[in-house]
Amino acid sequence: MSAAARVQRSFRRGFATYDDSALVQKLIARGLIRRLQRHAVGARLAHVFEAGYGTGQLTRLLLQRLPIEALHLNDLAAEPLAFAPEADYRPGDIEFLSLPEDLDLAISASMIQWIADPQTLIRRLCDAVRPGGWLALSGFGPDHFPELQALGSQAAAPSLLSADAMAGLLPTGWTLQEKGSRARSLCFASPCEALRHLRDTGVNGRASRPWTRRDLDAFCHDYDAQFGKAGRVPLTYQPVWLIAQKA
Repeated sequence: MSAAARVQRSFRRGFATYDDSALVQKLIARGLIRRLQRHAVGARLAHVFEAGYGTGQLTRLLLQRLPIEALHLNDLAAEPLAFAPEADYRPGDIEFLSLPEDLDLAISASMIQWIADPQTLIRRLCDAVRPGGWLALSGFGPDHFPELQALGSQAAAPSLLSADAMAGLLPTGWTLQEKGSRARSLCFASPCEALRHLRDTGVNGRASRPWTRRDLDAFCHDYDAQFGKAGRVPLTYQPVWLIAQKA
């Protein structure tokens, strides 16, 4: 099975538990909208494309906070959203998808890290935006899940970009309004609970093989030994984001 197919299967299995478990992703979506509105005061944001809508955390905020007239939604694995029946759904791999044109806004939260060629995708999204329009992106940086990295995990998303690196992929003719990064840690009662969190949010799709019981026991022992404190273990996210406007 290809890496893309494993990611698709993992997210599909995680949709039922995603909203209850994806606490950091909720904060990321709220922050992305808040930053966009702060920079795009008075902008016409009526024709919008969202890449990787998933369970609709960001989508719901878009519909609540922006005067949207036409909403185009893409996801690799998700079904249409019950609260957005009139959206134009464009399912499939965003890297090969035909994009709408003359957008006021192209936006995506917590998705671009899964893209093998983020430079090409950013260029395509930027090309789809009209002059004066906006791009709002969030992903995860190279220090994402440092606990797992320290334990030798090879299951990381393929494009963990720093805020500077992501901003560096903007084509000419764009003005960067904001970029940033902020680590956010969740704490769990045990390493197994941290692994369950990863499964419930679908972000373990890059794992290339199932674990044996011995693998699991060794991982949990090492995780607790290196990072455990007062009966808890951390899992640290590194969100990165940018807001940019087309000249």
